[in-house]
Order: sequence, then C-alpha cells, then structure tokens
Amino acid sequence: MGFKDENFKPRIRRNYNSVLHVKTPKKGGAWRLWFLLLIFLLLLGGSVYLLFFSDYFRVKEVVLEGATEEMETEINEMLTWETDYMIMFDANTFSSSLLNRWEELADVKVTKVWPCKLEVLLIAEVPKLVWNSDTKLFLINSAGIVLGRIEEDERLAKYNDLSVVDDLSRLYFEDGDKVVSRDFIFFVDSVKSDLENSIKKEVEAFEVVETTFELRVKMREGYSIYFDALRDPQTQVEKLNIFFKGGLFVNEYVDLRVPGRVYYK
Repeated sequence: MGFKDENFKPRIRRNYNSVLHVKTPKKGGAWRLWFLLLIFLLLLGGSVYLLFFSDYFRVKEVVLEGATEEMETEINEMLTWETDYMIMFDANTFSSSLLNRWEELADVKVTKVWPCKLEVLLIAEVPKLVWNSDTKLFLINSAGIVLGRIEEDERLAKYNDLSVVDDLSRLYFEDGDKVVSRDFIFFVDSVKSDLENSIKKEVEAFEVVETTFELRVKMREGYSIYFDALRDPQTQVEKLNIFFKGGLFVNEYVDLRVPGRVYYK
C-alpha cells in the first residue's frame, strides 16, 4: 500500500548552456590612436623648434652689474649673441669661466630671465690685507691680487682692522697685479688669529724680506717672530705657546722655522 504526499513536487533538472558574448571594437579606434600620436609629434616638433631654432628664446639682452669697462667688453666678446639660446646656455659654467678669468672677483651670479635675457652680477673681492711697499700702500684680496692703492689716512679710517705686510724688497705694483698666493693670505690670517686669540699677544705688523716663504711678525712687545710660511701655521703657534709657557725672556726674536726647534734671543 503506497503513501502519497499531496505537497510533493518533482524536481525538474534543467541544462544551462553558457554563452560568452564578446563585444567587437567600434570602428575608428586605430584612427584615433594615430591622430593622438600625430598631435604629440606636432607638439614635440613645435617645442624643439621654439626652443632651439626660433628667435623667441635666443639671448638678446645681457645686463651687467659691477663690471669695469674692460670686463664688460671682454664679457660681451665671450657671449655669442647669434647662436646662444636660453635653454642651451649654462649659467654655472659661464660663471666659473668669469671667476677663473678675473681673480679679483669674489663671486659671479648669472640669472636667466626668460625668454631672452641674462643678468650677470659681478661681486668684487673684499680686501684681506694691506701691502706696504716703500711706503706705498696697496689693498690685496684673498687671491693676492692688488685691488687698488690707498693712502695712510684712508687706511686708518677704513682699513685699520686689516693686517699690514711690510715688503722690504720695495717693489711697486699696479691694479690687478698678483702679489702673493692664496696660501700666503691664509697663512697671515691664521697666524694673526692664533697669536691674538690663543697666545694673547698683540701683533703690530708683518714683514717679508725677499720671499714670501718666510714671514716675520712684529709684536707690540718689541720683538719679532719668524715663521716658515710653507709649513702649517697652527703647529708653529703651538710650539710658540709651549715656549712662552717656559717663562723665557725674549729680547729680539723667536725663530720657529726649524722643525722641532725654537731659537730665540
């Protein structure tokens, strides 16, 4: 005897066939790509022409500040007006070339003012010491170049804080002449600073006899100190400091030129 469920519904098995629909590209896609590429090439070509071949970005004006007439003439000759374009002009290289050409310059600042203007600012070296040769006073910069001649009253009024080097060879110099090396200028500055700050001795003046290899320092106390200008100044000052701590009396000079030795009188 069978049992019949009134709520029972037979399951119907269905088969599904998956179909992949692929959309075909719209017509004209390749044409748009070529069009965009053409626009890009046109823009690139126009930019290259504008920057490298058009007169719009060619250097047409140069403003010089701080230059003498001689400098201005030579700088104008260094610049090639017809062929130099702003994008090709190397401001750093040009600045370095001017500094190498004139040692009396402390700095050169070159600024590009687009589209066609250059501004060149020449900054002169400040004097580092006074060179006294046969009572003729010359201002010397850090490169050892003569900046100009001054009188004693001007030195006292404007440059009294600068070291004075007495040249006993009595040579005469003109503006722009190179008198000494940068190393010698540094040596003088270092010796003066160490003597006055470390040893607490006051310097009156510096002297060179026949060569700048030797530096003589005249002290306010009445004696002189002989330095070897080719050796390290601090090492010699340290040796001098040890000498003074020994309590020895100096009448005429202290000679530090021989390594490991101190001679005095």
